Amino acid sequence: MLGDARVFNADGTPRRKNQAAIDARKLLRINRLCHFFLLEDEQIAGHLCVSVINALSYPDAYTVRRCTRICHRLLETVAWSPKYVPLLANQMFTSAVTNIVTEPKWMIGIEWDMINVVRDIYCRLVLGQYFQPGGQGPGMQVGSDPNNPQQFEQARTVEDPLKGGGILVVPSNLPRQLFASLPGVGQAAVEQFEADLRRKRSAKDQKDFLRDLLRIAADNSHYLDKTRGDNGTFDRADLHESLLNRKISAAVAVPDLPEKLVTQSMVDKKAHKTHRRGMDGPE
Repeated sequence: MLGDARVFNADGTPRRKNQAAIDARKLLRINRLCHFFLLEDEQIAGHLCVSVINALSYPDAYTVRRCTRICHRLLETVAWSPKYVPLLANQMFTSAVTNIVTEPKWMIGIEWDMINVVRDIYCRLVLGQYFQPGGQGPGMQVGSDPNNPQQFEQARTVEDPLKGGGILVVPSNLPRQLFASLPGVGQAAVEQFEADLRRKRSAKDQKDFLRDLLRIAADNSHYLDKTRGDNGTFDRADLHESLLNRKISAAVAVPDLPEKLVTQSMVDKKAHKTHRRGMDGPE
């Protein structure tokens, strides 16, 4: 809104008197199309989901970053459906975790996006937590079903993906089993990881917990690098490029300089004073 009280859209065009109705129709169209593609036609939904999952491993950061946004949209819409468990908890989850643990060079710069997809899958399908659209914000915990403590109640936003979507009320063990099977991780580490996710639900804390867990697997899978050649973007990221090890690198203390710091400007200033004294000569 400007000083003349006119209201504008985000693209700078003036809003019409019936703009609210136009926006409502667009939003309804988006929701209906999403519902049709993912929940009304299994053949379309199957091909669409498999294509998205395959695109997660396409060696191009620009493509994969946008693909992660589609993954969040899928989870918001269908995570509550048991039919999608094999695709989400097995194929999509495995693809995302593999990308993080193997640390290919083409993943540099989009690691947090991929970690957020892993967080969205794990929390919705295992821990009964859902998020704001796009996997943003803290995890919102759903309570247990009073009639069956082994299940969760469904989230109130299950029918509205743009407000957070739903969760899987009967938790899946597939993501938990995959984590426990990673090199160097084990069941005890997974149990501690889940306790941490329940204890701290902010986005930053949960993503840090994920990074710490996946760092263990990455450090214990470096032996796989011996079978790799010089494959460019398919090689493992160097230590200084690795997001998983960035926290450790940052924690290394930088020793104090052993002498007084002298900058180039200080040297030039001192030389200029010496030259001026020489020009003036002795009094």
